[in-house]
Amino acid sequence: MADPIDLAPPVKAAALDPQEAIEFFRAKGYAPPESRFSYRDWWGTSHARGFVVAKAMQDDLMADIRGAVDQALTQGRTLRQFREELEPKLKAAGWWGRKTMTDPLTGETRTVQLGSKRRLAVIFDTNLRTSYAAGRWMRIQRTKDLLPFLLYSQLQRVNKRDAHAPFHRILLPADHPFWATHYPPNGYFCACTVRQLSEAAVKRRGLAVSPDPPIETRTWTDPRTGRRLRVPKGVTPGFDNNPGATFLANQGRYQAIAGDLSPEAQGIELGLIHEARSRGIRTGKEHLAALDLNAEHPIPGSRAAPVAWTEGTPTETDGSDAVRAAAADPARRISAVHNHPEAKSLSSGDLSRLENERGLARIIAVNHDGSLYRASDPRQMLGYFADRLWQLAWVRIHEEAVGSGMNSPAMRNLANHAANTALDRAGYVNYAAVLAGGSLVNLQRFGEDRMQRLIAGLVQWLGSG
Repeated sequence: MADPIDLAPPVKAAALDPQEAIEFFRAKGYAPPESRFSYRDWWGTSHARGFVVAKAMQDDLMADIRGAVDQALTQGRTLRQFREELEPKLKAAGWWGRKTMTDPLTGETRTVQLGSKRRLAVIFDTNLRTSYAAGRWMRIQRTKDLLPFLLYSQLQRVNKRDAHAPFHRILLPADHPFWATHYPPNGYFCACTVRQLSEAAVKRRGLAVSPDPPIETRTWTDPRTGRRLRVPKGVTPGFDNNPGATFLANQGRYQAIAGDLSPEAQGIELGLIHEARSRGIRTGKEHLAALDLNAEHPIPGSRAAPVAWTEGTPTETDGSDAVRAAAADPARRISAVHNHPEAKSLSSGDLSRLENERGLARIIAVNHDGSLYRASDPRQMLGYFADRLWQLAWVRIHEEAVGSGMNSPAMRNLANHAANTALDRAGYVNYAAVLAGGSLVNLQRFGEDRMQRLIAGLVQWLGSG
């Protein structure tokens, strides 16, 4: 039997600046259209990288809903304000009430529920609670050396869930595996939370670390696909994961693009990546800073020093006078780090700079969805071929993806990535990329096998030229 759904009280606006919650939510792409008919089509940890609303098959409709959730996060809007903003748009789009739709998985045509006041409450509550929980987990990981314990706390309201009562007051270290499957929310409208405590606070409250809790599971059969899964007892299927941990695990992506840098330089460069992305999320513009890999850092005995930040437009930034001067000096070894508000790989302009600015050793871009791109070691004629290869890749991807439902920015991102990968395989540049969030979702929508065939064709074109 499914857990009861409690409609009151809905999540309230965060009392603290929810910057981490905003970062988590904005890093999501859209789930592909074929994964939108049922909430079970986009499952578990997939929600940490892709936004989905069941039965919302069109991207423009998804954009309206996502925008309303974003406003609720950034402006602290209430459920009432959320409904007043979104309901007229959904009704105007015809996405309201019960309608007939065809299930793309089964081919069955049936009457389904689209928009309703209750569905808006679920959308609002689930997205905000999950985003706040993910943001809280990010803070926990930053402060766990001083506050190493988490105390599970169930709100003691009249209609609290009996299924979550066994978790109440469990006290465990922040890194205990229990939090991978039982970190709240653990169901729809779940008001459970965790409190982060220091060792002194644990002693002061007379608490004791809990023995390892037995993780009892039950077999749950997905009625849509027939899949049989083992899920923890008391946790609603699909909620048995930690979205913040999934999000932070993606930071390990940096190691895939870091290359041959000292640990000190890697630490500074990763810090610049996080800062560029955070600044971009706040302003919607590109921000660029640089790392001088040959300079003495203020930390004694280490090398690599940051160079001044600069802010550009939503689509480009040339860097500060200090960065441009450093990149032009062949005696320097500069790593330029910038964010891309519009999800895209390194542009042909980025690669031209890498070739022409003698002090520029590497250039890194971070998308707001968490995707990372790095280029280094340019060969002569890189800029010339990068521009032509990008145009060829764009034409081919546009032709092949025209029926996929992807918009132009998504296809441009794939074209950039395909062109840069081909340039790497042909020896014109050392290019490394790790796609995440919406960029990864769009690659999956396009098809990884199709992408590999496209890249092989681009490499062949380079060889024939």
